[in-house]
Amino acid sequence: MATITLTLSKKSDKVNHRHEIMMEFWHGQKIHQRAKTNIFILPEHWDEKTQNIVIPNWRVMSKTREQLTNELQAKKESLAALTALVHASFQTLDKGNVPNDWLKKLIHDFNFPAVTATAKPKPKQKKSFFDWFELFLKTKNYPHGSTKSFRVLERALGRYQGYKRKRNKDFALDIDTISKETIIDFFDYFRREHELAQKNPKLFEKLLRDYPAEITQKHKSPKITERGDNHIVNLQKKLKRFFLWLNKEGYSTNRPFDGVEIKAEKYGTPIILTLEERNKIADFDLSSKPHLERQRDVFIFQCLIGCRVGDLLKMTPDNVVNGQIEYIPRKTKDNKPVTAEVPLNDRATAILEKYRNVDLSPYKSKVNSNPLLPFISSQKYNEAIKEVFKICGIDRMVTVLDPVSGEQTQKPFYEIASSHLARRTFVGLLYNQIQDPNLISSMSGHVEGSREFARYRKIEREAKKKAVDLIN
Repeated sequence: MATITLTLSKKSDKVNHRHEIMMEFWHGQKIHQRAKTNIFILPEHWDEKTQNIVIPNWRVMSKTREQLTNELQAKKESLAALTALVHASFQTLDKGNVPNDWLKKLIHDFNFPAVTATAKPKPKQKKSFFDWFELFLKTKNYPHGSTKSFRVLERALGRYQGYKRKRNKDFALDIDTISKETIIDFFDYFRREHELAQKNPKLFEKLLRDYPAEITQKHKSPKITERGDNHIVNLQKKLKRFFLWLNKEGYSTNRPFDGVEIKAEKYGTPIILTLEERNKIADFDLSSKPHLERQRDVFIFQCLIGCRVGDLLKMTPDNVVNGQIEYIPRKTKDNKPVTAEVPLNDRATAILEKYRNVDLSPYKSKVNSNPLLPFISSQKYNEAIKEVFKICGIDRMVTVLDPVSGEQTQKPFYEIASSHLARRTFVGLLYNQIQDPNLISSMSGHVEGSREFARYRKIEREAKKKAVDLIN
């Protein structure tokens, strides 16, 4: 007799903290297959005894609760239909010759029904644009940082739809009817959204409640700020990626980006600390400001290993192996995991020794119960870096691109200092010494062939010019 067991995966997605329902199929002792269902729920909506989705019995029904109820009901029906399909499909099989990937393939075809090149998809029930977007993010399982950026796009599209309904109450984004003109109109709206919000304060007060500009919004009166070209280009690429996925999976043949020009993002030459400036910060006496001294040490350590701040936050003493730091950069671990290995020089070793016997329990976090260094939150860390720079007199004027206008502007160094400057400084100082992107990327965690290194070629040219000037 065939048996199906449904369980909830122990792992959750990084954004919504939902767990995927897993299916195991048994028939006698010879047939045992396990597969993911691509159905995600919160643990509180799962009953282990009945192996089914539980729909809360709300006493008071709000719009949010109604939406959640409908979502859970749809998932419950989908799970029941999938279970029935598995049983029915097994009855048609040759029991002595069941393919090893039978269950996985069956569930994949259930979730992603193939359609012909000219036919429109026929989903079991009409999905909204945002249902498709949610399925896209669950299927792609991007790293946390990329997913956050997609969520920015999703919420902007939600506000756009709400704004358009001001004049046309029936307006709705649809994957099959969005046109090139809609795409152009949306990004024109996104570019002018801060102005529209000022002209329509009541409307945008509601839109920002439903679709906040920042998911971690703390302000009582959130505001929409002006966006620059790079921000818009980045979201254009993400929305196009969504439609390419719809086309590839056969959900839609609509190609609204055909004929839409997406410009290249503009970045200036990376600004880095000179070796003298870095050492000045490292050796500056901050004993009278111990909270800044600790964050200065963290920053210098980051300058010496070149990791991203998200990776630094998760480091523990276990990452120190045979005199070097070893870690898997979070931007690669979900795609092609690569271990970054960075030998620790004397300065880096001295910083680790300084905090080896210090109680770092006050610096524990949800993602790290055994921190390597006294790292505070990313936002406070960036604020501390700016203050340290100012105290240490790192105030030379630097040329940066204004993120909104794209024009060059001059600012004192301490105003633009941040955690990512440490990473750029690590790469830039190494690049001054050895123009070998592959060697440097093996330590910095950049993916092979990263275009990031093209930005350091100007530094390379300047280094060569200085070298030649020495024999003038």
